[in-house]
Amino acid sequence: MTALHIQPKKSWPLSGLEPVCACQYCGDKKKILAHQDVEDWSFGCAAGKWNYWCCQGCKSLYLDVRPTPGTIAEAYGAYYTHVPVQGKNVLNRIKERIKNEYWSLLFRASVAPRLGLPEWFSFLFRFTKSWVTEPFGLQQIIQLPKGFLIDVGCGNGKNLKLAQHLGWNALGIEVDASAVRVAQDQGLHVTHGDYEILSGYAGKADCIICSHVLEHVHKPMRLLQLLFLALKPKGVLLLSVPNASSHLRDYYGESWRGLEAPRHLAIPDATWLLNHIRSEGFECQQVPSCDAVMMVESERISRRALTTSAADVKAAKNLARTKLEISLGKQDITQIICTKK
Repeated sequence: MTALHIQPKKSWPLSGLEPVCACQYCGDKKKILAHQDVEDWSFGCAAGKWNYWCCQGCKSLYLDVRPTPGTIAEAYGAYYTHVPVQGKNVLNRIKERIKNEYWSLLFRASVAPRLGLPEWFSFLFRFTKSWVTEPFGLQQIIQLPKGFLIDVGCGNGKNLKLAQHLGWNALGIEVDASAVRVAQDQGLHVTHGDYEILSGYAGKADCIICSHVLEHVHKPMRLLQLLFLALKPKGVLLLSVPNASSHLRDYYGESWRGLEAPRHLAIPDATWLLNHIRSEGFECQQVPSCDAVMMVESERISRRALTTSAADVKAAKNLARTKLEISLGKQDITQIICTKK
């Protein structure tokens, strides 16, 4: 496969930058330079070179300087949430239906779109379990008692559509206008705006999905506070975010897919985040992440290319064989099921 190499981008306008005086998670001002002159090697659409710093208090990574709230939208010109869900090719649609059929038979639910096979066909899927990766939170939204669900940063509405199909009264909140249009075109209930909208839902949510949003916002602790307040007692928060202490970051360095400059403004350390949420009165269970896609993408980024190749996949598989047991603190993605006491 021929790679499309990322072209150099112009500088981010100085008027659209702001300094960061302290860590956005713990408030510590002590930091050391972790990665210098990182570019948008993920999508190749954002201007500038960026420096990530490591907080000496909580081990989080954060940009300094960073785009201002008024200009950060310029970094999302070619983002994946802008792509209509129905725009997949035929092969991908077939794959999706096969996977959904597997989840439907496994959890005795209807995960659409699916093939609609009778239950006795489940024996055919016994041999696929080793290579089908369960999406984080899928089991919870299938098995939890259905009520009011909020998907914060719902993007193009993929999870929201599934939750609605499973019987949830589902609301999406999304700041990206292009993604909102994609979701609303599917008939989904999505509100355009930032996470402050959550302040109007205090104590009302039975379940909240916040998947890969925390690292994108300028005030992550404020977002966490609003998430906690919006849940009912015994409500469940499904939270996922890249891990600043990821074993893949140790391996790939500045080419780690989890950086995604400049959209990822501040990336927390898994252990610190888990301890913080527990201190707020939550029972927490961390779920190991599947790193296959992140490995392939990091291989692609290390070549500074915009498309993956067969060689990237091969290299990622070889690396995966050497990393069989990764501690929870070193998982690539921090995935936490948080239950409000």
